[in-house]
Amino acid sequence: MRFLPIVFVCALVMLIAGCGKKTPEQTQPATPGMPGMARPIQPTAIDFDKVEELTPTGDLAKTFDKEFRAVFAEVFGGAKLFRFFEMGEQMGQGAGGSHFTYALKRKTKADDVDALKIELGTKGYDFMAEVPREEFKTLTFSKTIGEKTYAVTVGMTLSDQRVSVVVF
Repeated sequence: MRFLPIVFVCALVMLIAGCGKKTPEQTQPATPGMPGMARPIQPTAIDFDKVEELTPTGDLAKTFDKEFRAVFAEVFGGAKLFRFFEMGEQMGQGAGGSHFTYALKRKTKADDVDALKIELGTKGYDFMAEVPREEFKTLTFSKTIGEKTYAVTVGMTLSDQRVSVVVF
């Protein structure tokens, strides 16, 4: 499994980064016995109608974005990309990836995990692993486009209106 290290790195990035930018009022004290472990961010209410949408750069990122929006629209009733960046420079030559953060029309709930697995499966994403941690869920998939297979990690905090997606 040549993609196992990539999947592991994606899952680790999602666990460490959470689903968005942390601010001092969003951080939580360390959990006893678990030093250094990332904790989910506090859920944030979003006025979905006021979110300004972004368009990702690059053909591949646009392809993934189109699929993610369709899936999130089906599961959550709507989604808007409001943060996006390429991670190629930070990861070194040839190890580029993309990070997408979507605002959702409604808050996430536990049932959405299974719905995401099903909907992403209909788009050709192969489910690989789930890392449930209390209210923070991380799902890892793979998707082959052409001759290349990509690792895709989806992270969400329950009762939040954001979903974070990392593609390597």
